[in-house]
Amino acid sequence: MSLARLARSAPRCLARQPSRQLPKYGALSKNNLRSARLSHTTVCTLLVKRHASTATAIKPPEPIPIPTEIITPPIKPVPGAGDITPVLEDIRNMLDSQIGGDDVWSRRLRDTLDDLTAERRGRIAVIGDDLAGPKDVVSALLQDPLADTDESRAALLSRHEGANIEVFQIGHGPLPQREAEALSLNASWLQATGYDVVEVNIKTAEDTISTLLSTDSLLLVLDPIRLIDTPQLSAILPLVLSRGSVHFVINGHLPPHTSQSAIESKLRDQLSRIKVDPIDDVTFNPANIPISFVKAEKALDALDALAAGLGDNGPSTSTSKTKAFEIFQRQFLESHIGPLQSSLLSSLQSFPEPQLSTARQNAALALSHIEKVISHDRDIVKDAQHTVSELRRGASQGASKAKHLSVASRGIEGGLVEGSVEYDMDRVKSGLEEKFLGRLSWLGLIGRTRVDDIQFELSSYLSNQFGKDLERQIIFETGQLSNLQLHLDHKSDHTIRRLSHPTHTPSTTHPFTSPLLLNHLSTLSLSIPPLSPTSLLTPISTRRDQLLNQSIPRLHSSAQRALLTTYATSLLGVSLSWISYVPPISLNSGATAAGLGILSIVASLALGQRLWGKAQKKFWRDWKRITHMMKGDLETRFDAALQTQVLAKPLAAADGLEKLIEKREKRLDELQDTVNSLSKRI
Repeated sequence: MSLARLARSAPRCLARQPSRQLPKYGALSKNNLRSARLSHTTVCTLLVKRHASTATAIKPPEPIPIPTEIITPPIKPVPGAGDITPVLEDIRNMLDSQIGGDDVWSRRLRDTLDDLTAERRGRIAVIGDDLAGPKDVVSALLQDPLADTDESRAALLSRHEGANIEVFQIGHGPLPQREAEALSLNASWLQATGYDVVEVNIKTAEDTISTLLSTDSLLLVLDPIRLIDTPQLSAILPLVLSRGSVHFVINGHLPPHTSQSAIESKLRDQLSRIKVDPIDDVTFNPANIPISFVKAEKALDALDALAAGLGDNGPSTSTSKTKAFEIFQRQFLESHIGPLQSSLLSSLQSFPEPQLSTARQNAALALSHIEKVISHDRDIVKDAQHTVSELRRGASQGASKAKHLSVASRGIEGGLVEGSVEYDMDRVKSGLEEKFLGRLSWLGLIGRTRVDDIQFELSSYLSNQFGKDLERQIIFETGQLSNLQLHLDHKSDHTIRRLSHPTHTPSTTHPFTSPLLLNHLSTLSLSIPPLSPTSLLTPISTRRDQLLNQSIPRLHSSAQRALLTTYATSLLGVSLSWISYVPPISLNSGATAAGLGILSIVASLALGQRLWGKAQKKFWRDWKRITHMMKGDLETRFDAALQTQVLAKPLAAADGLEKLIEKREKRLDELQDTVNSLSKRI
């Protein structure tokens, strides 16, 4: 064969080797380039060996070049990725800038965006605990006894020897090639489905879920006894079942006296108890979940027997080969691996765009996560509203109780209540009336011919009796108000700390953390004067001083005028009577003049009594006005102390928190509108 003929035969040789077709990986890694170079060298070696007999004497000056484009296909963009990529970026920006908290979903969306940069093969994740034997299922699923080589079969079966790998990917490639966490095989099932197998060992739930969300389909391998009732699966099933492509495989021998239908019914019953949040266009229905029963161990035994039979160099009719074929046929059929291969092939081929489907599902799941955060924050807002209402209600109830028990509020309409202002004033009034009827009566004053005792006695009496019982009661009430103030201040601080630093929240910064509010409350606490024992006594002392400095001096002046008027009129009457009796007038007789003198004295006394009575009436008008004003002053001072001292801090805290709650509700509504808008774009 000539050199030209040898060169022309190279492309035809490549065309006649369909089983050596390279995988359509998206972006070429160093491992893929190494595999491509190995394929290039292998093809050249095969060509040289095949034509060595005819070209021994003609040695080509250099190897036959094969274009790199034939070995390494160019990177292809994912069709339709331009529609979903902006949505993913907007959702990720929303997670980073507005939701905050753990960045798990942000990293998942970043991985999804990276995955959309280049077209790749589909990925089916296989997951299950060691008792279910997921590795055996994968080994049985990917073997093809008629196409596998000893090298590829050995690479598949020994892929996990001496290693504890959390994620192991088995992809399609022309030659067996092992890497740290991957294996490339020319398996017919991988080639037919266009999917790579990703084996996932369950470690932490978050990492496992992130790995599963990077795949396009899920194969859950269960044992026939526990099914999904395992701690590892219970943490990840609610989220992974939200996706559309899920297949359950029950691997192993069934328990005695148990049928497949009973186990399937039990599994669907377990699935129905899982709360799965459906995403758009995907609704989880346990009745529609595909379930397969296999015995991977029997399949592996059958494949081992067939491999041993094929490796026997004896004639095809030998007993050992015949027995090996019989074992393979019987046990492989009993393993039901073949129906599982067909079922998965049909299921996976129904998803023509796995990357786009996975990206849309991840976007929907991320929005579902955001909605859960919003819902959680709404629950926090409701709890905060309840807490603020409790703070306001507690302050109102404490103030109402204190006001109800206060001296200023005691009393009933038309009666007297012991301890009330009216009761105490009535007691003092009775003492004054006794004095006006006794020592301070008009005849008593006339008899002593002095009225200076009025101011002294009344001032001394009022100083010792006016409001003294009320003062003792008010001092006691002030202590109760001070305790109420301390209790409400402590409750306000506790409420602020509770709402500003919750124990469970997905956000790093809680919506009710307000430095301005905390600073305002601190300033308010410093500006509020504490309640002292004399804080509420001002109205009593003021009205007492008013009586002592105005009413009693006025009464004393009136008494002096009345006494002077009495004396003056008496003297005038007696003088006129005497003048009318003595010459030269001598108008009256001595008896008449004496009678007129006595009559004038009596009239003067009556006039003085009348003037003293008017002065007392004016004093009692002042008394009534002052005591009524004192009761109003006590009520006003008590209310002012409640509002400006006792209730100031809790009410300010409640008002500030309510404003923050209102802002947070508005913000949550805006976030929900953004989520709804993004959902329509998926």
